[in-house]
Amino acid sequence: MAEILVVDDDSQVVEQTARLIADSGHTSDFLMESRFLVPKLESRLADLVLLDVNMPDVDGLTLLKALKSHPTLSEIPVIMVTGETEEKLISQCFEMGAVDFIHKPIRPLELQSRVRIALETRQHILSIKKKNEDLKRAKAFSDTVLNSMEDAIVVLKRQDLSVVDANESFLKVVGQTRKALMGSQLYHAEGPASCYPCNDADDTTLLIEMLRGGETAYQTFSSRDEHNEKCYTKVITIPIDVPGKVSDQILLIGRDITKARLLQDKLKHLAFHDVLTGLPNRQLFYDRIHQSLAMSRRHNKRMAIMFFDLDRFKQVNDTLGHDIGDLLLIEVARRLITCIRKSDTIARLGGDEFTAILNEVESVQQVHVVAEKILKSLAADFFLSEHTVNITSSIGVALFPQDGENMEMLTKHADKALYAAKAAGRNMVQFFAEISAEC
Repeated sequence: MAEILVVDDDSQVVEQTARLIADSGHTSDFLMESRFLVPKLESRLADLVLLDVNMPDVDGLTLLKALKSHPTLSEIPVIMVTGETEEKLISQCFEMGAVDFIHKPIRPLELQSRVRIALETRQHILSIKKKNEDLKRAKAFSDTVLNSMEDAIVVLKRQDLSVVDANESFLKVVGQTRKALMGSQLYHAEGPASCYPCNDADDTTLLIEMLRGGETAYQTFSSRDEHNEKCYTKVITIPIDVPGKVSDQILLIGRDITKARLLQDKLKHLAFHDVLTGLPNRQLFYDRIHQSLAMSRRHNKRMAIMFFDLDRFKQVNDTLGHDIGDLLLIEVARRLITCIRKSDTIARLGGDEFTAILNEVESVQQVHVVAEKILKSLAADFFLSEHTVNITSSIGVALFPQDGENMEMLTKHADKALYAAKAAGRNMVQFFAEISAEC
C-alpha cells in the first residue's frame, strides 16, 4: 500500500482522485494550498505526488522545480495534472523531472493505470538502488577484508592475464601503485623472468601454466628477497566461476610461508643432526650408510666405515666439567670435518663416539691417510675457555665389501676394530681385516 499526496485547488477533483486511489488499494492525502507542499513532504514523505499545474498561489512548475532540487525530496515521483493540452507544456514538465502527465477531466481508468505504473516504476528504481547499495556495502566489506589480509591477492583476466584488481599486500610485494598496476600484464612468456613470486624463467612458465589451466592449482615457489635471503611463497590459483558462464577471471593468492618453512627445515635438521655439534646423528648416519652401499654396489666401488672415540674424554669431564667437555666435542667435530671430503660423512653417535663414511675408496692406503690425518688433528692441543686440553683418539675401520656387505656387518666389524685399537694402546688406527687375520 502506497501513500499518494494530491495537490489541487478543486475540491471535486480531490474527492474523485481520493476515491480512485482508495479503489486501487492505496491511501491518499490532499493539499489545496500548494505553498505548503515542500514543508508537508519534509514532515511526512509520500510515495507519489499528483500535482496540478495551475495552482493559484504557487504554480505547479515552480513546485516541481523545488522538489527536484530538494536534497531529500528529489526522488519522489511526480505526475502533473492539468486541463491544458499544449505539447510545449507537457514537454517542459517531463524535462523538469515529472514521470507522467494526466489530463483533466480525469478519466478513472487512466488515472489508476498511470498511478500504478508510476508506483511500480518507483518500486523498481528503489529495488535497483537498494541492490546497488548492497553491492557497494559488499564491495566495501570485501575490500576491507582483502586489504587487511597479509596474503597477496590479485584478480587477472584469464585471456591475457592482465590485472583486474589487487589488494594492498599484492601492491606492496610488486612495488606498484593500483593505478599503474590495473590493466597491466605481469605474467606472460615474453615478460621478465623475475615476477612475483618467481625469480627465474622456469618458475614463471610454471606459474603461467597454473593461471591458464582453468583449475584450482597449488604450488610452492622459492625465491630471493632484496637482501638475497631465501623466501618461500605458497601460491593458489582459483578460477572465478560465474553460474552459467565460462570463467574469464582467475584469482591468484600468494602466502608467505618463509617462517613456517624455515621452522620446518630447522625441525627436520634437528631430527637428523646432533644438537651439540651439528653433525649428522645416528639416524642420519644409518641412512647415509644405506645410500653409500647402494652407490658402491652400483659403481662397483669400495667404501670404508670408521668408528672412533676420544681417549681419556671421561677424565676431561671429571676434572674440568661438562661445559668444557661440550666445548671439546664441538671443536673435535670442527676438526673432523676438515679431515674428509665433502662427499664423505662425519657423524656423532653419542657421548665421545664419532663415525665416518668414506665413499669411493680406491685403496686401503687412502683410508690410512685419512685416519692418520684425523689422529694428528685431534692430537693437537685444544684451547678451551682458558684451559689447554690434550687428547688422542682410537680408530676402527671396516671396508666394503671385504669386511661385510651390509650395514650391520660393517658397523659391527668397525666397532670390533675400534676396541682392538684401544686394547693395543690407544691413539692408533686398526683395520678389521688385520685383527681378523690374526685370529
